[in-house]
Amino acid sequence: MASSAEKEELEPLLERAGAADLIEHKASSDDAERSKPDPDIVQAALKRLGLPKSDVVMIGDTPYDVEAADRAGIAAIAFRSGGWDDESLKGALEIYDGPADLLAHLPRSMLTSSASVRR
Repeated sequence: MASSAEKEELEPLLERAGAADLIEHKASSDDAERSKPDPDIVQAALKRLGLPKSDVVMIGDTPYDVEAADRAGIAAIAFRSGGWDDESLKGALEIYDGPADLLAHLPRSMLTSSASVRR
């Protein structure tokens, strides 16, 4: 999880979303000098994950998320749930309405296909 929220705001946000127990590694704005679209927060999250960039896909709902992922050298999937249109989310590998839409299309997604998401 790479959020522009401050550290003390992040946990309550995750609790409200019902995702606090699902997120093992978190990076907040406290871990970065600059906010998205600068890749600082994404790089902080990557460091905590300890995985190669080629094994990571970022999911975001703003053009700033897509740009930050690109500038950090990782692939991005975008959700329209942030209120942005597809043109604004250009650069994402795939664009979905939100998590339920991604799950509905998961069998055809690049996440589960033999197609590579490597940058």
